[in-house]
Amino acid sequence: MIKKILPIFLASLILVACSPKPPLVILHNSCPAYSELRSITLPTSYMSDVLDSMGVADSLGEPDSAFSIAVDNRITIHPEDRVWLSELDSLFPVAEIIDGEDKGIVHVWVGASGISFDSVPFTRKVLVLNGTSKPGLARDAAYGFNVKFGLSSLEPSNADSDTFTQTTVYCPSGEVHLGEKLCDYLGAGQVIPRVNLRDIIIVIGSDILEENKVEKAPGGISIVIKKSLFEMLVFKDGKLIKTYPVALGRNAGDKQRVGDNRTPEGSFTVTSIENSSAWEHDFGDGKGPIKGAYGPWFIRLSTLSFETRSGNKWVGIGIHGTHDPASIGTRASEGCIRMHNEDVDSLKRMVKVGTPVRIEK
Repeated sequence: MIKKILPIFLASLILVACSPKPPLVILHNSCPAYSELRSITLPTSYMSDVLDSMGVADSLGEPDSAFSIAVDNRITIHPEDRVWLSELDSLFPVAEIIDGEDKGIVHVWVGASGISFDSVPFTRKVLVLNGTSKPGLARDAAYGFNVKFGLSSLEPSNADSDTFTQTTVYCPSGEVHLGEKLCDYLGAGQVIPRVNLRDIIIVIGSDILEENKVEKAPGGISIVIKKSLFEMLVFKDGKLIKTYPVALGRNAGDKQRVGDNRTPEGSFTVTSIENSSAWEHDFGDGKGPIKGAYGPWFIRLSTLSFETRSGNKWVGIGIHGTHDPASIGTRASEGCIRMHNEDVDSLKRMVKVGTPVRIEK
């Protein structure tokens, strides 16, 4: 009996002796801004449970201070420890694999796609990060996503100290269509689906600030308003098709503060076309409310901080008609662009929501 058991026992000892010793996995936080906003502490209980089931010990190392946000994971592992890689890769997908020098020690830099929410109630959100030097861009984009798509936003922050050239929308693999809609709304960017990603993460690059987006203009129509000439130029597929005279804000220069009666400069879009024929306005000249002050149509413009030359956000700016045709060609408005009523009626038939409008000096 002993002769039969002994070979089996010896074989078991050999297998145990030959089995690789589980490494120590040191976790580093590569997305401290994201995990802080989501109130998640690393390692999460899910991570610890999976690592424990592998027989792998884990500890927490220094966070990766180079990033406030990283979507993907990075694993540094010794070639002889790669037998553990498949299980680690399932826990930390889309990881960059780097050969390490220390056998028995694996470093994992955990990005947003490696974050697990465990039992915390999950509601999908969008995190908008400003990858440019233009202030206010992330805040205003997040506001627009909430208004147009109903996406609640995490408090936006800077991506990091570098400047990104291309806007990127990282989204869960099942939400590529929504990611494409967000890119269309921004007028720039690429969609990159990510396994295990729970929220939508958008890094806005400098491509969103490009002025020449004629090819994306609805119906091919785009507008340029030259303040120095008191003229509106209308283009179709990049070719000038119409010129209209306009009136501008009473004071010269780019708008700097609310109530300064200046017309803002920047690259905007049409957000709505409203029937203003019954609107009234009191110009504060003692004449009281004037009916028809805005003419038949009010073409409202988006003037968010990342669109204005000043970097400030304005509200209530638009293109409209007037009760005072003699004012056209002069500085007369409180900041809007005035047109003859017949001209704004003509313009209304050409523009759509999304039509780009650039206002220059």
